[in-house]
Amino acid sequence: MWLKSISSAALLVTCNACAAPLPEHDPSMAWIDVLSQAGQRLSAQRMDGNKVIDARYFQVSAGEHQLQVRLTYERSGSNAADSQRRCLVDIAYPEFAAGQRYSIRALAKGWTVRAWLYNAEGQRVIESKPIRCGSQY
Repeated sequence: MWLKSISSAALLVTCNACAAPLPEHDPSMAWIDVLSQAGQRLSAQRMDGNKVIDARYFQVSAGEHQLQVRLTYERSGSNAADSQRRCLVDIAYPEFAAGQRYSIRALAKGWTVRAWLYNAEGQRVIESKPIRCGSQY
């Protein structure tokens, strides 16, 4: 019984973290939203090799940064035990500008996974290469 209570409490804490408001955008930093598509989950993982605290966004100083996101999606036509595919994708961009907003979006089609960085005007500024795809990531 106590195990069920602990599981419920952990789920509640996890859900509350998802609903937490985003911090204010620091105007001296660039803000990067991490946007998921239907049927996929995209989450921020690392910035310049360091683990991020909140998987919903990055906030970086102006200049060059390497961002890593994880795309999780269901593979169609696979057995239930191995249906989730997880891909870690790096995006390196040399020109983040202070005060600007960006977004990262990813798409999985079959075995091909790509992520793109967009500027505030919705223009694609860089495309990633997929790395380390598999069920363990």
